[in-house]
Amino acid sequence: MQKNLSIKLAFDDVFGKEDKYYGEWYLKYDPSLITFLEGLEVKERLFSQLRHLYLYLESLEVLKVQAESKEFSPGKVFSKETWYCCVLLLHVALVDQHTNTKELKVNGLPKPMNDRFFIVMDSLSNSDKKNMINQYNGGKHKTFKKLVEHLYNTRNLFAHELYLTDNAIPQDGSLGFDYESPHRMFPNMSHGRLFLYIAKALILYLGFNGEISISSNKSMGSISDLLRKT
Repeated sequence: MQKNLSIKLAFDDVFGKEDKYYGEWYLKYDPSLITFLEGLEVKERLFSQLRHLYLYLESLEVLKVQAESKEFSPGKVFSKETWYCCVLLLHVALVDQHTNTKELKVNGLPKPMNDRFFIVMDSLSNSDKKNMINQYNGGKHKTFKKLVEHLYNTRNLFAHELYLTDNAIPQDGSLGFDYESPHRMFPNMSHGRLFLYIAKALILYLGFNGEISISSNKSMGSISDLLRKT
């Protein structure tokens, strides 16, 4: 059955559906993207990766349900953090698999993963980078390189550590809250948008030069809109 699926369906199942794995956010693109994906030398490998990513994300949906449950359970305590770190690791792995034979040191071995991750993220437009600097983690990172370093390092849960320090993972949602001064709010970036920026960067890194954007069909015109779960 998998062989009968198109690269468009595989891509949309992961990145193109609103109110799915990335909250209300999804990748909106012009038709030239599918033509581009169909012509990639790595098309078959990308197709397989997208199908596996789809299955992994489906499996992780249970963590979202658990995190939002009004019933207390031991598993709920870290459900949101576990979802974040698992999904981040999956996206980092996708970047790894598309750079480990292209981004090499002079000795022919792959560059360190953190360097390759930055190279991919650096494919974003200056406008996207500015948006990320202004909104990621409360705008604490003044350069895009520092921002990407912080983002990459938040994957440490399961990668290198069994726990993270308090507030080590960026806040979710369109508005963030100062932990020391709870009445202070600031523009923020939801986890869904954050992960879609990684996916968008990879598509651009692979050579796509058409229109692709992170979109939502919902309004963002009021404080209540900003406060809703995205």
